[in-house]
Amino acid sequence: MNFDDYLQQVSQQDTLEIHPSWGQGRTTFGGLSAALILHRIEQGLDDGQVLRSLNVSFCGPLNTAESFTLSSQSIRVGKSVAHYQGQTVQQDQVTTLVNACFGRERESDIEVKLPPVSCGTPGSGQAMPFIKGITPEFTQHINFTYVEGGLPFTNSKHNVIRGWMRFNDGERALSNAHLVALIDAWPPTLLQKLKSPAPCASVTWSIEMVTPLSQLPQLPGGSDWLWYEADIRQAHDGYGHTEARIYTADGVLLALSRQLVVVYDKR
Repeated sequence: MNFDDYLQQVSQQDTLEIHPSWGQGRTTFGGLSAALILHRIEQGLDDGQVLRSLNVSFCGPLNTAESFTLSSQSIRVGKSVAHYQGQTVQQDQVTTLVNACFGRERESDIEVKLPPVSCGTPGSGQAMPFIKGITPEFTQHINFTYVEGGLPFTNSKHNVIRGWMRFNDGERALSNAHLVALIDAWPPTLLQKLKSPAPCASVTWSIEMVTPLSQLPQLPGGSDWLWYEADIRQAHDGYGHTEARIYTADGVLLALSRQLVVVYDKR
């Protein structure tokens, strides 16, 4: 099943099972679980409710090849801002918890726009290959190219990652769910600093939608490249703090992303 197949399932049923090809070991790729919850939350919302921010807590592993339930509920819906929550539950334990904030457009005298940036040639750089048994299974569904930064476990001196990303079987136009999954698909920026493989996981993750997709003159297609750049802001005591920016190929800032990452390089 590809990504769009799972979006269709979420629209029709509450109980799902993720194929191991979307896993990281036995655990479901976190970007997929967060994206599916967001897609469930968005079902039934009207066009005026625009996604403004997303906060994700990865509370525990969501195993592949094992059924789980997915649900969502409104927390508070005001005239301008609305808050919703969704979660996945497996073996009676919450595994992924998502809080989403939607805000209607309002008239305001304040308007500050960033000019587009130059991201370079879409798809340029060194492709990260899918190597079965070495790279996570879910990466077979996504194309990455590195323009700056190191591959995981290469003892890199870099504190940044710059590159391009897209689904390799994208059919639909880009949605919020697609964007969320792509943002989380990159290896945590810290992994390039390691000399050898070690467990690493996102603990919390927040996204701010700077340019809502509904405001773009034309939605990127499922096969269009997006530009990704991430920086390690600080890392110590087994935890790392990273920030990322995501742009369209023509340099429009779509989203800001922050993650708290835990790494178990010494145990």
